Formats: sequence, structure tokens, C-alpha cells
Amino acid sequence: MTGSLKLSFRPLEMDDLEAISLVHYRACLIAYRFLNWSYSLQEVEAWYSPKFAEWSWTLAAFEADAMAGFIALKDRHVDQLYVDPSRHRCGAGSALLERAIASAPGRITLDVFEQNFVARLFYAKHGFHERDRWMNEEEGAIDLLYVREG
Repeated sequence: MTGSLKLSFRPLEMDDLEAISLVHYRACLIAYRFLNWSYSLQEVEAWYSPKFAEWSWTLAAFEADAMAGFIALKDRHVDQLYVDPSRHRCGAGSALLERAIASAPGRITLDVFEQNFVARLFYAKHGFHERDRWMNEEEGAIDLLYVREG
């Protein structure tokens, strides 16, 4: 399902660094208000630069030539999933997550902040359930481990 968006998909490339950083930056300004999230776009880009080597599977969603969102797995763990706020609730996140689940059948995990209620509802809709919790000392917030059994 892709809602009202006409999306195309392809694996991430290193040339996508600027685009994924912008999607991440824009999404976090909204999703992480409870953290007073305030990293600069340049800081986000510097953080992402080495991440490509860690990912075992990636996918970007595009509407026309603009990146709508992206997902990246480290083995069977969803390391990153962000959708540009201008494309929220249009099916881009579901399309990305469903493709990731199909690429890694069986048990798959992800981390989500306890106070990120919108993301938690989204993941529950896709069959993920809370299995563990801990204090993320770096961010000063409770992180949750969500698991989806395939």
C-alpha cells in the first residue's frame, strides 16, 4: 500500500547521504520534541557518513525525484526508518517497513523511544511488540526494544 503517493524504490547509495540526512533531520524535529532534539543538519550528515558500511540492507522511497523516506537494516534489526514529514500518513513508511520485513523473514527487531507514541502505534500495526526497556543515557530517555516474530 502506498496511500496517495506514487513511489519508486531503490537501495541507498552513498550519494544519498545529503538526502537521508535531511529526511532524518526534518523527521526528528517533530518526532523527538520530547528530547528537545537540536542537532544541526551538518551534525546529522556527519553521524550518517560511516553508517552505510554498517548496514546489511537498505531501501529508499522516492516520490518523483524527492526522497520520501528510507530504511536501513543491520542484519535483522531495523537501524533506521525515517519518512519526511511532508509525506507522513501517505503509506511511505508502511511500504518501506513491509519491504524490509519481506527481505528478512523471521524475527526482526528495532528500538523506539517510549515517548515516541506515533512510531510505537505504527510499529504495533505492523506486528511489533515491546520486549525490553532501558534508559538511553546519551539521550536521557527510555528506549524500548520491539520485536516482530516472523
